[in-house]
Amino acid sequence: MRTYAPRKEPKSERGRPREFDPDVAIAAATKVFWDHGYHPTSIDDLCKATGVLRGSLYSAFGDKRGILIAALDQYAEQNLARLGDSLRSAELSREGLRSALLYYTRTATVLSGNHGCFVTNTALEMIPDDREVAERVARIFRRMVALLTAAIVRGRAAGIFNPELDERAIGNFLLCAIQGLRVLGKVNHDEQELVGIVDMVMRALD
Repeated sequence: MRTYAPRKEPKSERGRPREFDPDVAIAAATKVFWDHGYHPTSIDDLCKATGVLRGSLYSAFGDKRGILIAALDQYAEQNLARLGDSLRSAELSREGLRSALLYYTRTATVLSGNHGCFVTNTALEMIPDDREVAERVARIFRRMVALLTAAIVRGRAAGIFNPELDERAIGNFLLCAIQGLRVLGKVNHDEQELVGIVDMVMRALD
């Protein structure tokens, strides 16, 4: 992953460099992209949201697209860490995996409102035209599949899940289920309906 550090400019619009925390700026920029999408968002929108001057943003991230890449990286790292912690700390049981999946019914209907998943939204807007974004999203999804597959392998070894499950296929299946929940949550805010989907997914593991 890229690392981003604000670099001092010879001159800013006010005559001296603008110091800022890049992580805080990226988080603010993520919200703008998440609310409006990449193309409708202007550099002025990002300057207003982050409180950072245009020259300082360009110096740190290169351009608007560079800010988007940084936003994707930060969002992915936070969510992959949460998923990994959830799967590793969950009790090794069907209910442990079900609880990890139910997180996505809550984010789809309550936490994210009608925003959906930032990675999915960006993929739908930018792919297939933007190869770098496509590669970033593919990498994020591969890491999600690896985490989900590891949980299934552990459960299969413990006799909790069907021993004949193809681990690669089931990891991709769970990824599809998670992303589907995030997309459905943009238009269907009935959490119980999404919980029913999770229960269907769990039955497929028998």
